[in-house]
Amino acid sequence: MTFYCAFAEEYHIKIDSEVTGKLLNIEGNEAKFNEYRDIRDGLYGSVHLNYDSDFFFDFKASDIGYDTQHYRLDSGKWGSFKYFLQYDEIPHNITYGARSFYSGIGTGDLVGIPNTNINTWSTFDYSIKRKNYTGGVKLDFLKPFYVDISISREEKSGLKPTAAEGGIGFGNMVELPELIDYSTNSLKLEVGYAKNPLFGSLSLFYSVFDNDNEILNFNNPFIPGNPRDLLTLPPDNKYYKVAFKSTVKLPMNSKFNINLGYARTKSDATLLNSYYGDGVLKSVSLSDLVFSGKIDTQNYDFILTSNPVLFLDTKVFYKYYKRKNKSDTITTTDGTETFINPLFGHNKKRYGLELTFRLPARLCLIAAYNHVMEKRDREDVPKNDDNIYSVDLKWNGLDFMNLKVGYEKLHRKAEFHAPDVAQDNPEFIETFVQRFDVASKDRDTYKASIDIYPIENLTFGIGYKNKKTDYKDVTLGLREARGDEININVDYTIGEFMKLAAYWDYEMIQYYQFQRRLPFNATTGFDPATPPAPSTFNWDLKQKDRSFDYGIGADIPIISKKLTLRLQHDYVKSDGTADYTYYLGINPLPAGRTQDNIDISNWDDYRLRAYMVKAIYYVTKKISLSAGYVYEKYTYSDALLDAYQYILGNPPNTYLTGAYKDQEYKANIIFLAVAYRF
Repeated sequence: MTFYCAFAEEYHIKIDSEVTGKLLNIEGNEAKFNEYRDIRDGLYGSVHLNYDSDFFFDFKASDIGYDTQHYRLDSGKWGSFKYFLQYDEIPHNITYGARSFYSGIGTGDLVGIPNTNINTWSTFDYSIKRKNYTGGVKLDFLKPFYVDISISREEKSGLKPTAAEGGIGFGNMVELPELIDYSTNSLKLEVGYAKNPLFGSLSLFYSVFDNDNEILNFNNPFIPGNPRDLLTLPPDNKYYKVAFKSTVKLPMNSKFNINLGYARTKSDATLLNSYYGDGVLKSVSLSDLVFSGKIDTQNYDFILTSNPVLFLDTKVFYKYYKRKNKSDTITTTDGTETFINPLFGHNKKRYGLELTFRLPARLCLIAAYNHVMEKRDREDVPKNDDNIYSVDLKWNGLDFMNLKVGYEKLHRKAEFHAPDVAQDNPEFIETFVQRFDVASKDRDTYKASIDIYPIENLTFGIGYKNKKTDYKDVTLGLREARGDEININVDYTIGEFMKLAAYWDYEMIQYYQFQRRLPFNATTGFDPATPPAPSTFNWDLKQKDRSFDYGIGADIPIISKKLTLRLQHDYVKSDGTADYTYYLGINPLPAGRTQDNIDISNWDDYRLRAYMVKAIYYVTKKISLSAGYVYEKYTYSDALLDAYQYILGNPPNTYLTGAYKDQEYKANIIFLAVAYRF
């Protein structure tokens, strides 16, 4: 877009508009096809209007009238003020035609007695729509000072699947359609100063989240008499943040940046003083029936960049983040047991150095070190200490080639505290279990890429990355992860005859998990020095996820500057497997199961094929016609969802609604478009 602002009397008007008609045929899961979009039979319109002078006006609209519609207006006077208004919608379609024996779906009150005839159940759609309204104004006429104000409102409505445990023991579950009726109102105010060599701003962000349904009531299908039960949903909350940012230019080509912030989140929730357990309603005693949550966060970031000599750039930084949990502590008494909710908070310190050396022979070396210290208000994993080293080498010694190689090393130490054995139930808590995201580990990452431009109209690039992570001191769960990535892309223009573009990406991730359940001693707990007993359940799992996708496209001018044919093909494939090894001991595998048939061959397997043929005819320089055809086919297989059943167990111990059931689809789309540009 070109702006003509030299003189007030000069202006430029631009109009772009397009109307597209689509004819659609879908076989299979329409919700999956339209998961984050809205494609259906009908006319789609888009328009772009632009007027540019001392006063400017820019308006864009697309997918008018559909669930993906978007509108944006920018206007104002150059150097004085500008404002904008925006509205957009985004859908998330999960499942159409779900089923439930409950009535009242779409409200917070589900009523129903379970039955095994799913043909009598109610049908509904799992779908969420987000609407976003935003507007703002920025005042520049007080230069070098400015004021920036914006407000927004986000609305979410629809249904999503949730689940409740039956209250009579492990393995009893009912899936429920949860009503979504959220709104978030936000205000942002920023005042600042910008004049070389100093920039500074002070901002306030404030938001209020409101949920009109904080309780989901339902009949419990597993308790005799199907009594009323309930789930608590997200409560209302308020959030604000005050931030200060500043940048100042210093001698020796240096610049110093500051970012300071303080935020608070508050929310109140009414607690439940009873629950269903072992098939009966149990009461508990609470020190307070209302929980008041309050979390304060602080951040301080300091960055100094410098270019003291021509061949050296430096960057030094320090970042601090603290999350302080000031919420209520509630004492819960359940029979002879007493619980106090722990308050989780943490703080993180990060500092480091980055050096960039411009070396002879057109080499560039980047070396960096980061140190991260994180402390948590947790008994099990209170502290992490990370050391991260990296080095990257770039070479562009030839005009037609760029080469990059790099290496990164992460070494993490974790301070792990086992819970007090006397306080814990050995049937449910493994004393030496560690979360993999905070466990001790070593991670090595290697990467390399090359871009080649052998001739003027040809570009070829290839990249590779290898990542290996080893977890230490783990007796249950993830022990090792490996990953390989390869990507290739090609662009080739054959004079005026054809333009080709192609890509190919491959990724393979392997996870090694295992359990070595150790004998429990009432005094010492689980002793990792003691060999596993033959009566314990020990296993290994090698999980492998392989995915690749490729695409190829061509623009072929049939008649120069008049008729162009565009061809595109994309393919995505993911193939996952889970290879189990079970160590028998005195607990044999069930009848008919072997080390081979306990493996899972279809672990999140899917394929997506897409083809497009499009012809574009330029009637004049301002008017163009296009017509085309799109084909998509999506197949999916996963051990969890294959042979889907709404009711499990005999007698029933699980009632499902069909969420994510039968995700496969095949779609044919024919479209015709007219575009006008002025």
